[in-house]
Amino acid sequence: MAHPSSKTRGLLDDTNDRQVPAIVLLAIGLAAAGGLALRFWSPSPLWLDEALSVNIAQLPFTDMVEALRRDGHPAFYYLLLGCWIDLFGDSDFAVRSLSGVFSAATVPVIWTLGARLGRRGQHVALILAVFSPFLLRFGTEARMYALVVLLVSLGWLAVLRAVDNPSGLRLLAVALATAALAHTHYWSLWLIAAVTLILLRSAVRRDESSATARRVAAAVLIGGSTLVVWLGVLYDQATSTGTPWAGRARPAEVAIEVIQAIGGSHRFEGETLGVIFLVTALIGTFAVAASRGRIELGRPTDSFALGAAVTTALALVIGAVAALLTAGAYEPRYAAVVVPFILILVARGIAMAPVRIAATLTTVVILGGLAVGADEARRDRTQARDVAAMIDAAAHPDDMVIFCPDQVGPSTLRELKGDITSVAYPSGRGRFVDWTNYTERIDSLDPAAFAEQLDQQAGANAIWMVWGQNYRGLEGRCEAIIDTLATRRDTTAVVSPSTAFEAMALRRFEGRP
Repeated sequence: MAHPSSKTRGLLDDTNDRQVPAIVLLAIGLAAAGGLALRFWSPSPLWLDEALSVNIAQLPFTDMVEALRRDGHPAFYYLLLGCWIDLFGDSDFAVRSLSGVFSAATVPVIWTLGARLGRRGQHVALILAVFSPFLLRFGTEARMYALVVLLVSLGWLAVLRAVDNPSGLRLLAVALATAALAHTHYWSLWLIAAVTLILLRSAVRRDESSATARRVAAAVLIGGSTLVVWLGVLYDQATSTGTPWAGRARPAEVAIEVIQAIGGSHRFEGETLGVIFLVTALIGTFAVAASRGRIELGRPTDSFALGAAVTTALALVIGAVAALLTAGAYEPRYAAVVVPFILILVARGIAMAPVRIAATLTTVVILGGLAVGADEARRDRTQARDVAAMIDAAAHPDDMVIFCPDQVGPSTLRELKGDITSVAYPSGRGRFVDWTNYTERIDSLDPAAFAEQLDQQAGANAIWMVWGQNYRGLEGRCEAIIDTLATRRDTTAVVSPSTAFEAMALRRFEGRP
């Protein structure tokens, strides 16, 4: 990839940097420390996806594969998390800190990538990486998305270096990064497809770079082809699990949720920051010249920025079309596969701006990132701790806990201190969620009959029912279980749903005389 062209050097080169006052550098340094610290702080208990990740990661490898066959993800992150738990334990802080490490490790990689923007652009890229709301948010979650951003950044850097000099070691780095990415999250396959198409387009040209492009494309394909060892599991996941927890994603939905993702949340502050990032990224794509007073936009001339923009657009388009055709879902966190490209484009857009505008945008990035990151970090992700505390305080060991749906089970069981019999609807004990033919199994299971069977099993012991509302495919079914049990037992509402992301309610049904 090319370095900044002569047309765009104006505000990007070293000679135009002004001396930054020491007090400003101190303020930025303190803010940066806060940005790094926010990657490791979240007082909320683990919610469903996090608790499931920990439960799966702690299984022996063979059992882990079978659990993932029913869950719907590749294995690489879970293997890393399992090793991490062996070293540091399974406390909330311990399991989340792995993502914090991945998020922090992304910062120097983005800084290295930013060197291709010139010194000023590199400084902005560093600031963006430190204060990225996406990296702050997913640095505090025991899921694979911080790892995805790190692997995409490393893979991009490996591809750029291999294009510059396709040595064996550099091509090996491309293949390894691609393989790790393919085994971390399936949305990375659309990014791998986009990169391959771009490289193959260069490979068909009759110039000196075509041979290099072919070699790099081959390295990408070799890395991606390692997924063949997982094809049996992938086939079962694709044909039996899918995404029953959400509806078919539409292209417009993908676009909107990408904006929410890069801004850090779906609330007003995050969406506003996301729009600012989007506009600045577009400027970073189309800026062709700069002076002290203005930016000239036109047909992109900087190959580095153009490559980032095309890769982002193509990966999202391929993914959106695939989701539309396969009735797949899209969540803002899937934007992890394009976050590094967007950050670099935003960095170029800010670096190309006049000094005062650039300073203002940088301030917005720092303050906005800290504000959104802190707000998301402190926010309750689940009500599991409150529900578990009430059960622990009043339940008898012979009582029974029902989870409806099973999706409220993993986080609640993680918080329960005492041993108690648990049953989940539609199946299991609540420690895992079996997504295999999920909707079909729910449709085939009569909630009233389910409740009658549990009533008989519990007998004179109390039943505690943890349930959640507004779960797709379960409309009215948990309520039907409650209504059936209420005709046989006295009942009391113990906990009401809160504003937590994973809100729950708790009811107690007294034992039958």
